[in-house]
Amino acid sequence: MMPEIEIKVLGIDLDKVVTRLEALGAKQLFAGTVSCLHFDNEDRSIRKSKSLWRLRRWAGDEGFPSKFEICYKGKKEIIDGCKVREEIETTVEDADKYEAMLNALGYQPKMDNDKRRLSYELNDFHVDIDSYPQVPVYLEIEGANREVIDRALDLLELRECEESTESADELFKRLWPEIDFDHLKF
Repeated sequence: MMPEIEIKVLGIDLDKVVTRLEALGAKQLFAGTVSCLHFDNEDRSIRKSKSLWRLRRWAGDEGFPSKFEICYKGKKEIIDGCKVREEIETTVEDADKYEAMLNALGYQPKMDNDKRRLSYELNDFHVDIDSYPQVPVYLEIEGANREVIDRALDLLELRECEESTESADELFKRLWPEIDFDHLKF
């Protein structure tokens, strides 16, 4: 399995980024709402280990697919200014049954939030633009290594923006501590 290698980019102008992606010929893969449930047991041992186990319900806008995705992410490392994590993900046919199985095994949702997401692919990098309720939009760039991510930053003209290797919940704790990220819904 390939590790996830990414950075977040803060302080973006959504319209400029989308216009730039379109001008460069990026393929739009998704537009819609993503609902995330992070599961853990009662003692929160998964979160304490800095890992996560989640179920996402992707509800695509017209013309984009909907799907149910499960994912395990290992503890993050910072390498070459990028967040690097083991990531294992796949889709499931029935999210409700999967959730019921986890509940039967003693795992409960400990984080339940929604975001709007736009996803694009260009050359050898992937861009996810995330909009959560109550906070400014930001994006993630994922690629095979730092050189790919740097090329994406240059192509998208984002060098002046703040880069972050924080997870979404770490970002919320730092920038928007008054917002309950664990239960953030539209």
